[in-house]
Amino acid sequence: MMQSDKLDAIVPDRAVWSGIYAISGTLETTLPEVLMPDYASRLEQARWRLLEAVGSGGGDEAGE
Repeated sequence: MMQSDKLDAIVPDRAVWSGIYAISGTLETTLPEVLMPDYASRLEQARWRLLEAVGSGGGDEAGE
């Protein structure tokens, strides 16, 4: 779960925090991948796939 000080830096509007926490909690309980030892690596790979899909490649990406 994200700490509120970090969330505040990303989403300054506290009115939306409860929704973010609800979604986060649901994902954590329904996706077993978040508990896998290689989750950080999986997350990074997914992040790069998303960046490539939207065309945000900066040219200095891992995995190229």
